[in-house]
Amino acid sequence: MPMARITNLLALLAMALPAPVRAITLQFDYSFDSSGFFTAPRRATLAAAGSYFSNLVTDTLSAITSSGVNQFTGRITDPGTLAQISLPGLSVPADTLIVYAGGNATLGSTTLGFGGFGGFQVSGTQAFLDNARTRGGTGPTSGTLASEFAPWGGMLVFNSSLNWYTDPDVTTLEPFSGHDFYSVALHELGHVLGLGVAASWFRLVSGGVFTGSAALAAHGGAVPLTAAGDHWAEGVSSAGQEAAMDPTLLVGSRKTFTPLDVAALDDIGWDVQLPPTPEPAPVAAQVPLPPLAVALLATLLAVAGARRAAGLRPARS
Repeated sequence: MPMARITNLLALLAMALPAPVRAITLQFDYSFDSSGFFTAPRRATLAAAGSYFSNLVTDTLSAITSSGVNQFTGRITDPGTLAQISLPGLSVPADTLIVYAGGNATLGSTTLGFGGFGGFQVSGTQAFLDNARTRGGTGPTSGTLASEFAPWGGMLVFNSSLNWYTDPDVTTLEPFSGHDFYSVALHELGHVLGLGVAASWFRLVSGGVFTGSAALAAHGGAVPLTAAGDHWAEGVSSAGQEAAMDPTLLVGSRKTFTPLDVAALDDIGWDVQLPPTPEPAPVAAQVPLPPLAVALLATLLAVAGARRAAGLRPARS
């Protein structure tokens, strides 16, 4: 095969690789993990849960930069002490949520963890105040008419006194015992993103059910909620799995986000984009490539592969 034809083949393969989608980044901060709960494996599993949402949520969030008269103070529950604390002079990069995470041994035996978005105080110019509330969005994020959600970040607290299963590879699932750390991380990050807690969530709650249009379509009707309205009712399922945002997790089991959970993110104001389902490739006549083309193709694929490289309660088993 002439070199020009090899180059053309490689160019077509490069064009076929999926283009990167702009996404949010969940930046985890362990500075308040005073118990040392977050070992390297747990940090890796939490990062995997964060990557799931980074690949799902495609919103553009403006930066919050404390400087001069413009000052932003975040407020969270300290994961280590459970005290309410302030984070003065906080700056948050564009398209980023800062999530403070830690373990705590005082949550009792009926709580796996809890999470939520951070509060804040802000002072400065009107433009700075508006940006802190909306992060560049156009819809209201508070009050009874809230249709968007744009937090600066939040916190996660995990029960450090329990038996956790930390999966070194969340893309596979083997039998295990204990509480699945990945499942709980997904659930609590769902709360950080506003599920069950945002004003735009409660705008769509009426008579004990959730009425968001995307959730209605995914569930086939209004979705029943717990009495507090902050979770799907116990046992609500979607696509053959108990939904991630119901209030319990069976010991030794995993729950990932279902179409219903994703639909609720859409309803409360996030832009979500699921990976496209691959189409079956048409069968074509196979023409052997000469050795040089095979070597170049293998190099391209290797490079591409390297580049790609509140709280939930336990349920009785």
